[in-house]
Amino acid sequence: MIYRVFLFIFLFIYSNIHAQLEVSSINMNDEVLENLVISELLGCNVQISNIEYTGNAEAFGSFSYTENQDLCAGGFDLTRGLLMTTGMIDHAVGPNDDGDDGEEWNIQYDDINLSNYLLDNEVILSNVDFFDASILEFDITSTSFNTLDFELIFGSEEYVEWMSPFYADAFCFFVSELDTDIDPEFDQTPQNIMETGDVLNLDDFMINNVCEIENKPISTWTVRPYSQVFNAPGVNECLYVDNQNGEFCDAIGYDGYTVPMLFEFNMLPEAIYHVKMVIVDGAGSALDSGVFIRRADETIDSTIDFTWSEPEYNDIGTTISFNNISTVNMNTTFFWDFDTDGIIDSSLMNPSYTFEEPGDYIVTLEVVNNCTGDVSTISYEITIGSTSLSSLDPPFVSIFPNPTKDFLNIKISDIATEYNVELIDFSGRVVYSLINVMNPKIDTKSLKSGFYHINIKNESNLFHSEKILIL
Repeated sequence: MIYRVFLFIFLFIYSNIHAQLEVSSINMNDEVLENLVISELLGCNVQISNIEYTGNAEAFGSFSYTENQDLCAGGFDLTRGLLMTTGMIDHAVGPNDDGDDGEEWNIQYDDINLSNYLLDNEVILSNVDFFDASILEFDITSTSFNTLDFELIFGSEEYVEWMSPFYADAFCFFVSELDTDIDPEFDQTPQNIMETGDVLNLDDFMINNVCEIENKPISTWTVRPYSQVFNAPGVNECLYVDNQNGEFCDAIGYDGYTVPMLFEFNMLPEAIYHVKMVIVDGAGSALDSGVFIRRADETIDSTIDFTWSEPEYNDIGTTISFNNISTVNMNTTFFWDFDTDGIIDSSLMNPSYTFEEPGDYIVTLEVVNNCTGDVSTISYEITIGSTSLSSLDPPFVSIFPNPTKDFLNIKISDIATEYNVELIDFSGRVVYSLINVMNPKIDTKSLKSGFYHINIKNESNLFHSEKILIL
């Protein structure tokens, strides 16, 4: 009695027709900042608190990037995320027609732990002061084992003429454990989890099967080509991309930047971590550096779909139970529209609905990810052939095997009547049709793997629909 005729899928996905880097500053209140960090960096399966940003508001924001071979030869593969700079986020945007671009806030930043850490790792000299820092801090915890994967690109206008341990701009991602002693990998001493020796995707950047890595913090002095100023060889050079005059990617404003580096942060249940992300300008504030960072799995899509039951008849009409088989997280809201009037009929995950009149109905499920703000919608057209049990006496139908690989057997109890059979793929296209065939056998070997719907009708009635999985 229920038939799937067409499938409509509407995905609300942000699309940028302009092939370029776009940046946006944000309103620096705690709620907006927390939502941005969760959606772009951490995902929906952690809890954060005590979030705080220190630095100029114009030095921090979000970015989106669309590749274009006319502007960029490749190598900048981050599509969206957070952007932290020592100047203005606008200076990260190409064209790269100024080799010494920057914004001088000229605000000194004192951090003895950071200074000692960079000094111990030979990133800076002992008399170097820090300026124009951008610092993002928060506490983070999870109720389960959790692995956060990050991709990061560090870029700078200090490349290539100003590279030195005196002017070195640097970025660190410090993690410490607070108030608990659960994770043996961390204690109350901040640990930088984003050093060059921690990069997980080195194989992607090997040259002749070699990528020589010296474990260092990320800075213009520790990821660099040959330095003409100091006649010094390159360090971690396979992680560097030269972009002087925009020759490699004119969509990016920096004279050089790193390849997209993959890092990992493993969290234990109930451990409370403190994260401190900091980018600083070494010795002076004239030239900008910036770090682009995103959650590495942000492109993973959820599967949105639903099925429905055979009809049940009552005094009101035909009741159908709907089974939501979407792949979602706990921060998800469901909206159902059963009668195509644009009004939400249910917000349950697996609702039932009674159709009072026969006819064709478009049933729509809208799934809202309350964490990321993403919205996905899927719709099926369903035919209700009768709303009364007494007016319908459909024959018994058996379809097997299901799932199948080679063939489908269809058995219909009423052998005195001839039936038409249609096999329909999920785009609504009829891929197999049989007319006036009793108890047919359908050859499925030539069909693509996936879900299909099979519809069976006699001369006067559409009476059976079933979802079929072809392996």
